[in-house]
Amino acid sequence: MAQQQWASDIHNAFQHDQTLDNRIHQFAQRYQGQLDGLFGDIAKYVLSRESAHTAPSGTSKKRKLDDASQPAQAAPNGSSRSVGISNPVTTFECKNVSFQIPARKKLKLQLVADQAASRKREIRLIDPKTESTEHTLSNAQIDQIFCLPVPEKQQRQWNFCVFPAPGAATEDGTPCEQMVFTLNETKPDDATSSTRAAVEGDTYVTVTEPEFDQLLQVYGKSIVKPTDTEFASSIPQAHRKGEKAYHVKAHKGTKEGYLFFLPNGIVFGFKKPLSFFPFSAIESVSYTSVLQRTFNLVIAATEGNSTEVKEVEFSMLDQADFAGIDEYVKRHGLNDASMAADRKAKAYNVNKEPKSEPNGDAAGALQANGGDDGLTELQRAEQQLQDDEDEEEEDYEASGGESDGEGEDSDDEDGKGGEYAEYEEGEEVEEYDEEVEHDEDVQDE
Repeated sequence: MAQQQWASDIHNAFQHDQTLDNRIHQFAQRYQGQLDGLFGDIAKYVLSRESAHTAPSGTSKKRKLDDASQPAQAAPNGSSRSVGISNPVTTFECKNVSFQIPARKKLKLQLVADQAASRKREIRLIDPKTESTEHTLSNAQIDQIFCLPVPEKQQRQWNFCVFPAPGAATEDGTPCEQMVFTLNETKPDDATSSTRAAVEGDTYVTVTEPEFDQLLQVYGKSIVKPTDTEFASSIPQAHRKGEKAYHVKAHKGTKEGYLFFLPNGIVFGFKKPLSFFPFSAIESVSYTSVLQRTFNLVIAATEGNSTEVKEVEFSMLDQADFAGIDEYVKRHGLNDASMAADRKAKAYNVNKEPKSEPNGDAAGALQANGGDDGLTELQRAEQQLQDDEDEEEEDYEASGGESDGEGEDSDDEDGKGGEYAEYEEGEEVEEYDEEVEHDEDVQDE
């Protein structure tokens, strides 16, 4: 009877890992009378810990909280087990969450705490079909979490953007990935919490935000959201009139996205990978190609743990937001280096249209002037200056007089030709005069 009891306890405690269950039974049978009692006590302890976090079921809401409090079940390969979480308990869960990063799919979002160490918490992304953990990120590895409104949507939506700390890696050394998921401002039927009671008027956003704040609280951080005092766009929202927008549409190379000017830095999203420029990493902020309707923003900043400063240019920002962005830059003491020497060439000839050809084709004139030759404005200006100098040198040689000996030879030749012509003409005149005199003498005779 005792043997059946410990065998049953072991099976109940480790039923989710059949391989481990079989190994325990094999060793218990091999060392019967020595290890079977020990394994039975371990199984009872595991079952008691699980039952301690399972309250009696009541209302449907209570049952959801009970389910959420259960630890995430481990997959046979152990991939769902968090690094450093010895006694996990799920404090928050939200099903059917739409993720864009690290994968475009719906996943179950879980926040897990360690009962043995209250500071240890982590984010888990669970595959709803297999219940296996696809991605994890501990709160010690999180740099920032932003809650940003999704632009140009009729329905209010918010993107939660999780940035890992520089150098953060998984247990096998793989760099931790960013996380971006979208939540609606609707009733949170699929969200459950073991630490916070439901409140009338809650939405998916309002129940998720305090959970992430609690995740970051032990490290003195909290979720960052845009505010009117920092920056609000001057462009009215066509989709939701009367509401302020906090984004500025921009392009990073060929990638279109949105800039957010926040209390602790500048974020560009939402395509992979997102960019975050904290104030501490920004060397300077400057403007180029300031036209009548658009301008470019250049951020010079270090990346991660590197000390190398790199420039990132965002183009096609609407001129209507220039004043607000400039005020934000100056208020936070960011260096406005618009007239830096290495950017003067790009600002040169700004707002000047290319000269048109006689047929009025400005594009043809630009191409004829080398506008599509792959050179930068500075290189093109240097080349033009060199060409002008070459032309001046050629003009000087062509109109600078004759070389030594050439003038004298020419004069001699011209002189000789003139004297020869005069001499010939003189002889002809003398001969003609002699003939006339001879005719007159004959007539006299």
